[in-house]
Amino acid sequence: LLEDPQISLTRMAECAGVTRPTLVHYFGDRNGAARAALESAALVGRRFLGLIVSLPIHDPQQVLEQVLLLTIVGWRDRGVGRLHEVGIQLGLNDAETAHCYLSEILDPLTESMQHLLDRMVVAGSIAHPDTHTAAVQLLGPVVLALLHQHGLGGRSVSPLSEEDLAREHVRAFMRAYAT
Repeated sequence: LLEDPQISLTRMAECAGVTRPTLVHYFGDRNGAARAALESAALVGRRFLGLIVSLPIHDPQQVLEQVLLLTIVGWRDRGVGRLHEVGIQLGLNDAETAHCYLSEILDPLTESMQHLLDRMVVAGSIAHPDTHTAAVQLLGPVVLALLHQHGLGGRSVSPLSEEDLAREHVRAFMRAYAT
């Protein structure tokens, strides 16, 4: 699925070492199998997301940079980017898969950043009345840059350093919201 989002249910069954009727029995159709794959992958990511929430917050700028840099590494080097790409691609054509992608992959990332920001607000490190919006503000440009550079091949058209973008973005966020 991650290698070929258009993979047939028959080919999925072959890769899994089962029959097509077995996949149909458990998942219904190709989109059902894709949703199960996204849910399964999300279980692996929960450990990383738990790490984000529990990071020490004594230096908010350093911690936010660390989270964005870890997100970049996961995206590029650990297959997380491919999960997002497949989730978006399949989700645009199937509402149930879109919901699965949002609830299992994208929203948990945003929520973990939000919980980290909630801790920073309580500690008095940042002042932002809506940490959900702040989490989207922090993650959005980095996710867009990663999609551009890797998923869409923008690296060959208009290369940029995701790390430099993340660092500058956090500096701007801190200028706006640091207490």
